[in-house]
Amino acid sequence: MGLLDKVVGHAEVGGDTQIVEEYLAPGEEIIQSFHFLRDAVILTNYGIYDIDVQGLSGKKVQVKFYPKKTIKTISFESAGSFDFDVDIKIGVSNNPVVLMEGGAMNMPISFKVPKAQAEEAKQIIHLVKEHYLL
Repeated sequence: MGLLDKVVGHAEVGGDTQIVEEYLAPGEEIIQSFHFLRDAVILTNYGIYDIDVQGLSGKKVQVKFYPKKTIKTISFESAGSFDFDVDIKIGVSNNPVVLMEGGAMNMPISFKVPKAQAEEAKQIIHLVKEHYLL
């Protein structure tokens, strides 16, 4: 996959998973990975890794792991005529965000897949349902 594809948001399926490999638990196996320009979502048999590359240099990386039992829902919004992305949200518990009005809510894992990669979006949805929700 070329740099231009990544710049416009195309996901690379099955890309580099080295960032989480040294942290995998015994018996934990990678099901599939989806890499965007800088960020990634990696599905394992134990849960989901959400990789957020931060800063201009990209040297700071935040990795969040959501165990299988915390994954509650998946929602998606198909791309319309004037929308270029499929929006995917994976509902998880134990991911609190404090609201400006006070109180807190659980924030979903949220990302966009370009309309041209609707098949990859379907694959993400099927894998989440199969491995975490059914």
